[in-house]
Amino acid sequence: MELVKLLTGAGALLSATGGVLRNRTLITISAAVVMGILVWRSFTFGYPPIFDGFDTLLLFAAVFGITAVFSKADPRLSGVLSGVFIGGALLLPTEVKSIPPIIRTPLFFIHVGSAIVSYALFLSCSLLALFSREAEVIKPFKWGFFLFTVSLLFGALWAFLAWGEIFMLDPKSIFSVGFWLFSAFVFHTLYDEKLKNHTRLMVVFNGLLVIFLFLGVNFLFGGTHEF
Repeated sequence: MELVKLLTGAGALLSATGGVLRNRTLITISAAVVMGILVWRSFTFGYPPIFDGFDTLLLFAAVFGITAVFSKADPRLSGVLSGVFIGGALLLPTEVKSIPPIIRTPLFFIHVGSAIVSYALFLSCSLLALFSREAEVIKPFKWGFFLFTVSLLFGALWAFLAWGEIFMLDPKSIFSVGFWLFSAFVFHTLYDEKLKNHTRLMVVFNGLLVIFLFLGVNFLFGGTHEF
C-alpha cells in the first residue's frame, strides 16, 4: 500500500481512538497528520491538490477536527466523525487531476482555496450545531464567512483581469452572492430578539446550502465554473 494511504489510515485511527477515549489531543494530532499529507502532496505536485475527491475529503476532515476541538464539541462525536471522514478518503483514488495551465495562477488558487476552506468550515459548523449542543459554532462560522468573502473578492479580481468583467452572469457566481447574503443574515439572527433562538438552525441550513453550492450548481446549471 502506498505511503499516503498508510498515513491516511493512521490519521483515521488516531482520530477514532481520540473519540473513543474522549481525548482532544489525539484528535488534534490526527488533524495535523492529515494537514501534513496535504502539504506534502502540494510540494509533490507543485500546487495544492484540492480539486480531487481524496484531497478535498482530507481537507474537510482536518478542518472539521480542528473546528470541533476549538469549539469544545463533544470529543466522542468529533473524533469518531473525523475518523470516518478520513477513513472515507481511503476508498478514493489518490491520483491528482492536472488543471489547465491557463487557470493555474496565484489568483485562482487564492479564489478556489479560500472557497473550499470556507465550505469546510461552514459544513463543520453545520454538523456541530446539529449534533453537539455544547459546541460554540459562531466563531468558526465567522472565519468561514471571512474566507468566503476573500474568495468572492479575489474571484472578482481574477475575472476582471482575465475577462474584463468584475461579475459574470454565471450560475455559480449568482448563487455565491446569494449564499454570501444568507451567511450574513445568520449573524443578524444573533441580534434579533425574534430570531436569536434559531441561529443554530440557520447554521445547519447554511451547511445544506454549501452542499448545493459546491456540488449541485455546476451539476444542474453548468457555467464557466465547470472546469
